Amino acid sequence: MSRIRGIETKIKVQKDVFQIQQGFKNGYANAIRKKSDDDSFDKDDAEKHQIDELLHKLPALDQIFEVHRKIGEGTFSSVYLGSLRRHSTLPAADRRWFAIKHLVPTAHPARIEHELRCLQDIGGKHNVIGVDLCLRHLDTIVFIMPYIPHRKFSEYVGEMDWEELRRYMRALLEALRHVHSFGIIHRDVKPSNFLYDRDNKRYLLVDFGLAQRVCVSPDEPAAPRPASDPAQDSAPTLAHSNKRTRDQLEDDSSPGAKRVALDLTVESKRVNVSTDLSKKLTGPSKVQLPKAVALKREAATCACACAGVGGVCAGGGCATRAVARAPRAGTQGFRPPEVLLKWPRQSAAVDLWAAGVVLATVLLNRYPLFRAADDVSALAEVTELLGTAAVQRAAHHLGRRVVTSVRRPGMCLRKLSAHLRGAAPPRPPSAPPRPPSAPPRPPCARCRRPAARCLCPDENVSASSFEAGKWVAGFPDSAFALAAHLLEPAPAQRPSAAAALSHAFLADPAPHTT
Repeated sequence: MSRIRGIETKIKVQKDVFQIQQGFKNGYANAIRKKSDDDSFDKDDAEKHQIDELLHKLPALDQIFEVHRKIGEGTFSSVYLGSLRRHSTLPAADRRWFAIKHLVPTAHPARIEHELRCLQDIGGKHNVIGVDLCLRHLDTIVFIMPYIPHRKFSEYVGEMDWEELRRYMRALLEALRHVHSFGIIHRDVKPSNFLYDRDNKRYLLVDFGLAQRVCVSPDEPAAPRPASDPAQDSAPTLAHSNKRTRDQLEDDSSPGAKRVALDLTVESKRVNVSTDLSKKLTGPSKVQLPKAVALKREAATCACACAGVGGVCAGGGCATRAVARAPRAGTQGFRPPEVLLKWPRQSAAVDLWAAGVVLATVLLNRYPLFRAADDVSALAEVTELLGTAAVQRAAHHLGRRVVTSVRRPGMCLRKLSAHLRGAAPPRPPSAPPRPPSAPPRPPCARCRRPAARCLCPDENVSASSFEAGKWVAGFPDSAFALAAHLLEPAPAQRPSAAAALSHAFLADPAPHTT
């Protein structure tokens, strides 16, 4: 009898413990749900407060437009969805929608003027966004621009087939060709700045906040600009800025920071020693040059012990060598090697590299393709993909030296796409088909991987050449050739937007399958 009572007591205790555990779980779930609701409420409430504050600061905007919600936010601006107040009674499908870009009050007036002129003179055609209206009151400035419905790039990057990819890249390169014809570099080409309406097949290149005009190198004469090029004439310059501001704009090492890059010229201060001054000086004392000039002259005559070595010594010429400065504006992961190596004479090839990253992202179905948080790690990622020899060769053309502890052979985009997408790796054109009973091939001598898993590029075949009628992972071979051409590390060998548009992948009406 006592044994039965003991069993009943144990069952009752276990039941009570189970009920207590269930109560804790339900309470925890309710708390999580309540926190999520509170976070959503706080976010909506903060967004509504921002809209109310914007309308209060800019009454003219409230009189013309209805501001519905925030649809984007960046370092220098916030973007809202709006519609005309006189269309408030119409259904949503019949309204005309606008993107209202509110620039932060701390933005430099020259940068705002340059962006507005780019939108006015370049936008409105060839898949480049224009501007319909600009409103300003004191330090509150908004751009009213056309709006197209679009989804996030990460939602459809894995769904794009070769036809959709070809239309997408053709539209992007047409926009870049149009922008570059005005002598303007966009500098922030990425999927989130190239809006894509998949249902209506519409495209828009947006956000000219980091755009700059192309500057010739100091040793080349400046070519005369045509009279019909107001975008270049109005582009602000940093030549008259103070040194501290210019250094901050040209060399900000903080990861992920966006800076305006309005000019590439960095004028050195000339030191003129007057002979009259030396006559007035009494005694045998001589005129002393500024400290910076004296250090540069001393560094030029000193031989550095760490020359050609992967390190920097504490003395010698390294301590007095001038710091390399160059525009670094853009988004990490889309910066080309010339930006990572701080080459000052950058050109429109910066945008073509970013377009190549977008194309490779779709072919490999990996977004983002590069994830490094700083320039050195980003250069290491580029070296891992393209190979040490290619990056060092490009650095040599730019007057830079890249020293690595390990040499990387690089990767074949075709093999990498087949590996990531689960397709059979492409067979080299010169390799005969293997019979079923053939012994396994030896591992690769460069990467030491089995032959079936080797991703090394074929040294006998150029990456930018392609085989007509060949397909890899659902894409024509010409698509990989175009990606390799755009991802050329040397900017001088990278194609222009017009040349890329004539590539076989974009020019052919329809590649033939085999």
